[in-house]
Amino acid sequence: MRWYTAVGVKMESAGGAFLVRVGEDTKNLLGVECYVWNTLLWTFAEETKIYGRMVRLLELSFPGQPEKTDIDQEEFSLCLRRLLARGLVVCRENETMEGVAEVFLKAAHVACVGRTWGERFLSFCESIAEGNPLQESVRVFQKKTQEKANEELLREIRGSGKEGFPLEGAEGEILQAVLELYKSKLLFIQSIKEGFVA
Repeated sequence: MRWYTAVGVKMESAGGAFLVRVGEDTKNLLGVECYVWNTLLWTFAEETKIYGRMVRLLELSFPGQPEKTDIDQEEFSLCLRRLLARGLVVCRENETMEGVAEVFLKAAHVACVGRTWGERFLSFCESIAEGNPLQESVRVFQKKTQEKANEELLREIRGSGKEGFPLEGAEGEILQAVLELYKSKLLFIQSIKEGFVA
């Protein structure tokens, strides 16, 4: 089976452009590329499942708006190939998701998802504005279970600088902890070592 995942860290843009930093480069994503990249973020997806997953996510994000959710398979395939060529998505053959996750992560530099206090406060305000109870809204300020259990590792990853934390040679508990943090949306795959192409 052929598996895919997104590479890079989404950046904020004053002009509203969808930017992703991969290593030292910042790349602009356009149109359907944004949807494909987001579909593959924080997951290892089997090739035949990506398109359906993307369509389901779009339908949840834009209910009753077929102009935003009707993306044909050909356009999707073109965008996926472009993302692969630009290094924003990587793929590998493997029999299991666990096996491919290990391969991807051992070739990766990871970075922490940085949610500032301001971003958390904005999420809190949006939650209150949507009518959610205070008790539920205040959860944005609490650490996730994975954050608490892996504080030392996260501190080390945060301290690794702009190039990210290298996982080459990582084994056992560290690799498993990184996988759980990635699946919990607490880490990005910031870059993949050169030469790691499909």
